[in-house]
Amino acid sequence: MSKRSEKQTLIENTILILLFVLGANFFIFLKMTGIEDSAIAIDSRISGPPSILHLRISIGGAIIGMLILWYESYIHPKVTKRFTSLLLRRLVWQIDVAFIILVPIFLLNVFFGVMENKLPLKLVIGESLGFMTTGLFFSFFIYFYFLSILVSFLRRLHKSFGQHVFYNYLIGRYTEPLEENRTFLFLDLNDSTRIAEELGHIKYSRFLNRCFDDIINAVREYEYDIYQFVGDEVVFTWPASQNDKGQAVHMYLAIKNQFRFFDNLYRTKFGTRPYFKAAVSTGKVTATLVGGKTKNIAYHGDVLNTTARLLGLCKKYGRDLLFTQFYLKSLTRPFFEHELIATLKLRGKANESKIYAMKH
Repeated sequence: MSKRSEKQTLIENTILILLFVLGANFFIFLKMTGIEDSAIAIDSRISGPPSILHLRISIGGAIIGMLILWYESYIHPKVTKRFTSLLLRRLVWQIDVAFIILVPIFLLNVFFGVMENKLPLKLVIGESLGFMTTGLFFSFFIYFYFLSILVSFLRRLHKSFGQHVFYNYLIGRYTEPLEENRTFLFLDLNDSTRIAEELGHIKYSRFLNRCFDDIINAVREYEYDIYQFVGDEVVFTWPASQNDKGQAVHMYLAIKNQFRFFDNLYRTKFGTRPYFKAAVSTGKVTATLVGGKTKNIAYHGDVLNTTARLLGLCKKYGRDLLFTQFYLKSLTRPFFEHELIATLKLRGKANESKIYAMKH
């Protein structure tokens, strides 16, 4: 992962942890303003000045937030990597997150009981177990559980569609058309018609959903936006950068490795293994919000037509990945060697375009 990506991930995780801290403090605020009067008679075991309550709840919120982020980033993907059912993956998440919330609450109660009240450990453990049978505990647990679902949803939305789409949509950046220089990576399933006929439309939809999940998991360390899913095709995009050393190629290779790793799983579950072809180009586009009540960011420009047409030439030239001269010119010290495949006049373009591929 690049230093920029690491810094961005750190910032995003810090913001999410702060959401847990603020959410936990909001719970105490609700209790102390009488919205639920019965609760703040709370319990002698957690009574004290408001500042102490907020400190304790902030520590608890931060710990729970860090544990959930760590679990979602590293543990959950490994535990569920061979599950083909999204429902089963979410069920595992729900059970594990409930456990992640319960354990810190209990341990923090024990810790503060011993440190603040100087009580014997055995007595504090008994009181903490008793606290976990109270209405206050259940209301806090349910509140924090749904807060975790909300934060997880925002995190998944952000990762699925990319940070730029997520933030720019929130701030309304594209309410007026803007010109941008962007790179596009088109990824398309090979032999999709044959696979659809063999599997049938229901099983084929499950097959595609699994493919898309694995694609997103394979490239999660990179900075990108998902422009759209079109049938069996995914379109990635990101701002063309002066320090891009070949992210599109890195992403494509990561996706190939991901499907190579899951080769047996796909053959066992679906009777076939997916192969993808890809095309990459860079150029200027106009970005704007389109649609009525349902808004989407749309990109308009010749680079999209060029990349789509390049995708159709993969089979002709027997290559899985093709890219244009415009993409190569946008790179600084690409990590891969390339070779000229053809010089063509693409349909709709006045000048000839050079088409490249990675050297074998």
